[in-house]
This record gives sequence, structure tokens and C-alpha cells, in this order.
Amino acid sequence: MRRGATKPLVREMGLFASIVMGCVALSVSAPIYAAEDDADGAWTFGGAIRARYDYRSYTDPTVSRISLDVIRVKANYDSSSWFAAGQYRFYGGAYPYDYTNEVGRINFPEFAYVGFKFSPEHRIVAGLNQVPFGLLPYASSTFYETIANVVGLEDVHNLGVKYQYTSGPLDLQLGFYPRDGGDWAGTSRDSNRYSVNVVDADSFVAGGSNNEERNLWVARAAYTFAHSEHSSSEVGLSAMHSTLRNRDTREDGERDAYALHYLGKFDRFGVMAEVARQDMAPRNPVAVGEDTVTFGAFDGSFNVASKGTVYSVDLSYAVDWKWRFISDVKPYVNYSIYAKDKSGFEDSERLLAGVQFAAGPLYIYTEYRLGRNDPYTGDFTQGAAAGGDDEWKRSLYMNVGYYF
Repeated sequence: MRRGATKPLVREMGLFASIVMGCVALSVSAPIYAAEDDADGAWTFGGAIRARYDYRSYTDPTVSRISLDVIRVKANYDSSSWFAAGQYRFYGGAYPYDYTNEVGRINFPEFAYVGFKFSPEHRIVAGLNQVPFGLLPYASSTFYETIANVVGLEDVHNLGVKYQYTSGPLDLQLGFYPRDGGDWAGTSRDSNRYSVNVVDADSFVAGGSNNEERNLWVARAAYTFAHSEHSSSEVGLSAMHSTLRNRDTREDGERDAYALHYLGKFDRFGVMAEVARQDMAPRNPVAVGEDTVTFGAFDGSFNVASKGTVYSVDLSYAVDWKWRFISDVKPYVNYSIYAKDKSGFEDSERLLAGVQFAAGPLYIYTEYRLGRNDPYTGDFTQGAAAGGDDEWKRSLYMNVGYYF
């Protein structure tokens, strides 16, 4: 389903890759140029090998597959002044990327940044880093994340710089991202990336658009109220504005988003809730229209309704129980919806119920997913836009990871 022209690796890396690799190189040199009190700095290296099981009843024939999920490598540096991190992922050669014939045919970074601590309260980060918007780092306890991720408002890492001020219960962040997460190696036209970004549509996306997001400004403020030694509530506001440059009309549109979030911890019980509003005004060609914008990630692209509101709520419980090599058991349930403004567009919904736990050296997620007009549950190219067949579809997913 996710087809596209194969591009040379040189084009994949390009100027964007050079900038990111420069950030990594700067992070390596950070200890050399750090002050004398920075002698406490240390590097750590790791990675993960993960396998997956997919059961999808909505396909014909039904899918029931055990596959290699991902191989990823990671490096971290931390000291009293400098810090840096980078993570790179390799996919391909196995379901759902079995349209490629080799592991690593699809590959991209998740993040690659370097930062400096001016004081315990003030720090700055530059490179490919997470856009500070809404609940961080994720809006749920799930593996597949929420509908907010589908519409580009969760777990987004772009190229830019952000400033963070933290003082007691107050956390303030301000960021500027001139570029998105970049297009790396894969088969898609422009969606060979980790983060769900605005992209150029693949040929199989009917009514697809060709936009590039530029000059994203974002601000986030959060405050944590302590109720007791083991209970607290965080409330926060976020706002974002960017330019959408259309490659066909060569005109600039706009994207605005706002979010209100809540994070509650009550001993072992957790609550996450978020409301996020998205308004996009693209300057697409008349034949395409301005009701949708094409987004993409993980080697495929799909359309998203230009205007809508995300609602998400997540409940979890950290079980105080251990049996032999089983530990850190955490059941969870999440519901999210993208309620679209456009008349005739069907809302996109996702319901996830699962459990995560450790089994010796392995960490495992098992979750049951119900989706309606959900790009990741059967309605790939149009589910988040006008909608698919407006039917609930179900899937069972398990991810088993060895982390080192």
C-alpha cells in the first residue's frame, strides 16, 4: 500500500542530514570545550531490538504475523553543563514493511540534539528535538499513542532550538523550529521520518497536497500542584503557529494549534487528559481544495482534515505486584477522537486497552486497538480526512523489546 519512488541515499541525507550530524558532532566535542567543573561528564550507549505480533481482523485475508519491528541505537551525554542525545531507527524486510527486502531499507533518526545548562533553572537545546506541545513526552500510556499523534500534535521532533525554564512546580518552554523532522531513507516520496509532519503526498493518496511546514513557533507553560508525597496534578497550556508553504502554488498558508492538558498522579493511579485545537489554512491548488493537508511518517502519507479538535483521556495503574521475573505491570486504557469541523467529514476515533510489563531483560506491550476512520487501523489515506468506511475495526498488537 505504501508505494513511492526510491531515491538515492545522497538525496536522502542532503543538507538536513548534515545539520543533524553537525549537532551530533558538536555534542561529541562538548566535553572538550566544557568548563573545568564539567569533568563529571559521561557518555552512555545503548539500543534496542524489538519484535512484534500483529493480528488484524479488518484485512482480507486476516493478518496474523510475528515480525521484526525495529533495530535502534542510542547515545547520551550528560554533565553539569552540557548534555546531548541521539537515536536512530532501522526498519524494513518484515511486516508491515515487507514490501522492502532488507532490514534497514527504511531508516531515520528520532532525535539528535545538544544542549547547555546555564543554571539548574535555565537550559537551551538545539538540533532535532521534541516540540514542547501538550502532554510530554506522550499524551498516553499506550504503544500506538493517540489520535493527536496522527494529526501531528504528539511526539513531534523537529529541527530547531528551544529554551526551558524550570523553577519548582513551574515549567516554561519556548521553541523555534525553522524545519520539520526531515525526509530520510525509505520508499515514500517525503514520509521517511519518525515524526508525523506535513509532507508532499505519495502518488497513492487521492487528493493529496504538497506542503512544507516552516518557521514553527511554540510556547508551553505547565504548573504542578503537590497534593501529598505521592500525589500531584500538572495543568498546562500550549500554543503553536507555523507557515505552510505549498510547493505547487508557491503560496504560504498557516497552521495554528492550542492545547490544554492535565497530568494527575495519585499514588499508583495515573490520569492524562488533553484537549487540542488545530486550525490549518493551506494554499493548495483549487483542484485539491483547502479542507485537507497531507501528513506522513514511517514511510507513508495520508490526508488530515484542516480543522478539528482532539480530545484524549488516559487512565493507568502501576500494579504493586511481582511474580518471578514479571514486574512493572501497568494496565491502561485510552480513548481519543479528532472531531472535524467540515460538514460531511467523519470523526476519527481510537480506543486502546492494554498492559505493559517487564519480563526479565524484556519489556512488553500488549494492547487491543479499536479504530474508526483511523489511518493506523484500516483507513490509511483518508481516515483522518473525510473518513474511511466509518466502521469500527479491531487489531491486537504485541511488542517485545530487548533494551541494552
